[in-house]
Amino acid sequence: MPEFIIKDYPFREVEINKIESDKEQDWPVVYHIRKNNNVYIGETVNFKNRMLQHLKSNKKEKLDDGVVNIILDEEFNKSAALDLESFLIQNFSAEDKFNLLNGNDGLSDHSYYNRSYYTEKFVRIWQELYNNGITSKTLDEVKNDALYKYSPYKALNIQQEHVVYEVLCNIEEAIAENKKSISVITGDAGTGKTIVIMYLAKLIADLQVFDNTNDEIDENSNFKLFFEDDTFNKRFKNKKIALIIPQESLRGRIQKILKSLAGGGANVQIFSPITFGKCEDDFDIALIDEGHLLKVGFTGQTGQDVQYINEKLFGNNDVHTEFDWIAKKAKNIVIVYSEDQRIRPTNIEPSDIYKYNVPGMNFRDNYKLEKQMRSLGDMEYIKYVNDIFSNGEKPERQIFDGFEMKMYTNLPDMFDKIRQRNDEIGLARVVAGFSWDWKTNSKKTNADYDMEIDGMKLRWNSTRNNWIGRKESIDEVGSIYTVQGEDLNYIGVIIGEDLIYRDGKLQFNKNKYADSGALKRSQRQTAEKVELDDNYFLEQVLRVYRVLMNRAIKGVYVYACDKGMREYLAKYF
Repeated sequence: MPEFIIKDYPFREVEINKIESDKEQDWPVVYHIRKNNNVYIGETVNFKNRMLQHLKSNKKEKLDDGVVNIILDEEFNKSAALDLESFLIQNFSAEDKFNLLNGNDGLSDHSYYNRSYYTEKFVRIWQELYNNGITSKTLDEVKNDALYKYSPYKALNIQQEHVVYEVLCNIEEAIAENKKSISVITGDAGTGKTIVIMYLAKLIADLQVFDNTNDEIDENSNFKLFFEDDTFNKRFKNKKIALIIPQESLRGRIQKILKSLAGGGANVQIFSPITFGKCEDDFDIALIDEGHLLKVGFTGQTGQDVQYINEKLFGNNDVHTEFDWIAKKAKNIVIVYSEDQRIRPTNIEPSDIYKYNVPGMNFRDNYKLEKQMRSLGDMEYIKYVNDIFSNGEKPERQIFDGFEMKMYTNLPDMFDKIRQRNDEIGLARVVAGFSWDWKTNSKKTNADYDMEIDGMKLRWNSTRNNWIGRKESIDEVGSIYTVQGEDLNYIGVIIGEDLIYRDGKLQFNKNKYADSGALKRSQRQTAEKVELDDNYFLEQVLRVYRVLMNRAIKGVYVYACDKGMREYLAKYF
């Protein structure tokens, strides 16, 4: 089998000019230029000429007198070189040691002849880079790192590419016409909604600082028009961008990623909904991840903040949503939303967004993501789980190639399997529905554990901030509030007695539901005297379990506390 070679050159003009090899002057190659922690990755069919161009670029000054690694392979063609470039950019971006100088506008995920053969070769290339100390993480370690998931350096599929392009056009059109815009992106769990939001943040940040008189444009960019057209380009200049993340557990990690956007020169700030509402500034563009977690009205301990924000923005204490705050303070909004992932009565409803579909507003809601990007069970698995956890038409029993599904009747056995998977590949955790009080978090009880099942005394997650990334978490049980929006290789789901199976139906058991906050009506529901019955909470609990079951990439294990529930699930697992 013909194999690649990796060669080093000093990144200096005198050394590059000495290159005489045909393969380095007239053949597809991939390279990366490194100096200190800065790295730039590229591909070309004329390595020598490309290096001389880079040496004249002001943007590459940080790399002067650095090292160029060139990857040569006589089997490379243009498609393979582009794919390897994308592969390296995505994986280098998850290396803490590197400041990646690339844009993300040229990354795309397209098929080509014999791609699986080249993909296997790329894995060996990464291993060689790791063996030589150029990279510090194995490929499995990279894929398990939160920086990888939330990195804006992702190769978009065709559908995601189309959505990003159309959203950019909607914003550009609104700026040109001095109007406001709202772009609504929808999709099931695992379809890459967060990928699109992070990609947009990076892309718009690059547009902010791009100098189209001096800076290079990636010839393979899917968004060249926005960079090379002077009129388009100027409309994104000097724009203030807000990235709004409702999940506390994600904000710290995403903040770390944002610091490197556009070489640190981009005007992008990250907020929780509350900190965004309290901020004195207005924004040109607001990007909202997991928009279904935005809230309506007073929310427990934040009630005082909510009142303050409502008075500041609207001059009253009427019922306003967190989306209302964003619409008040931002000219152009991009929100990802999935109604199936609303898990509390206080979460906003679609009508809270669609009320802004009025004349004069560039309101677009036809951006739907449908291709499954997380689960190896693909969309068929997602539909299978959604059908199981509903009282509608039931599916036929299925097996999904490459995706493991198993039910346990003994919880210690499931924990042992999760620990085994975590040792093998990492990112394996046990989670549960909120069917037990969080006693270990209470000063009143001073408890050592929160739940006891099959002789196991277990604690809820000891933190909500990067719980999945902590080694101690393998012995704990995560809640919906800890893992929503996260990816796990394997997940063990404990179904508590809040969900039972009786008389041929799934039923809500209020006596075993410990999530007191999720039982409370929203401020709007209270004002409108809306009563919430068991059917309402049944659907809410079913959504929670669907979300938990849809966190898995490679496999899901299930344990049900209720005997009737075990018998029901045995038909499908």
